[in-house]
Amino acid sequence: MHSEYSGSYDTSTNPPTFRKGADAVYPIVTNAIMAKHFGLTWAMCTDHGGPTHSKVNLEQAYPDLLLSRQLVPDVLQFWGMEFDAPALDHHTLMIPHHKDEAQQLYELESRFAKRDAYPSDPGRDTEAKMIEFLKAAKDMRNKPLVIAHHASRSATGLGVYGQDTPREFRNGNNVAPDIYVGFEGAPGHQAGPLNGGARGGYGNYPTHGGFDQMTARVGGLWDALLGEAGAGGSPRRRTRTCTGRAAVPTSGPASTARPTCWPGRTTPTSWTVCAAAGSGSARVT
Repeated sequence: MHSEYSGSYDTSTNPPTFRKGADAVYPIVTNAIMAKHFGLTWAMCTDHGGPTHSKVNLEQAYPDLLLSRQLVPDVLQFWGMEFDAPALDHHTLMIPHHKDEAQQLYELESRFAKRDAYPSDPGRDTEAKMIEFLKAAKDMRNKPLVIAHHASRSATGLGVYGQDTPREFRNGNNVAPDIYVGFEGAPGHQAGPLNGGARGGYGNYPTHGGFDQMTARVGGLWDALLGEAGAGGSPRRRTRTCTGRAAVPTSGPASTARPTCWPGRTTPTSWTVCAAAGSGSARVT
């Protein structure tokens, strides 16, 4: 969830001065209270980045997360961000819960987020930089998860890819199969039409009932990826589709099976990720 730390910037100063409350206005603890009210057992801070936002996260937002964890202990609250992925659209960067989580996010955001550098650096916005980021994440002791957001929001038609392409997804997954595990099927901003906007923010080409065309299109990208999983013939690598169209292994009890958001790949044992039907959210246990 975005908080007041998805803010704006006063560009009349050098460096730009961060101001709370732009794309979202609520404090982190308010989000946690409402998460509990609506029956959620976990939530994650996923604020937008910007110039030197890594310092904002480290020095301002993270202390608020620690306070929120104390005030709302019934909700497991993860640290992360809506990452400005090099050469791609936004991605989830989800940090595991550990004592150095703040420093881990700071390192990744400050080194690799394409909008964090000030002055801006065109070298941050390349495919090579994205691969460098995934390699760095893969080598970390506490491995994060990286999941593409609203993957077809920049597409202009059915079957037309925008910023995010299957080739880039495949390259990222090949480089870091336990890190780069999938993409968002049902994007946020589902209530956009209530405010006169497009559902999901998809103003160029609409969603299909709230689902990104990469997920919704029968015989499209997601089904092709599912097909990859079954091609090897190994029962352990075969997958099935759950209600959110995320892939999970067919074997093992529900409490111990090692699921994957990407066909044929397994995530670290500490993660369980499965898209919830119609909501675009994930479940982590």
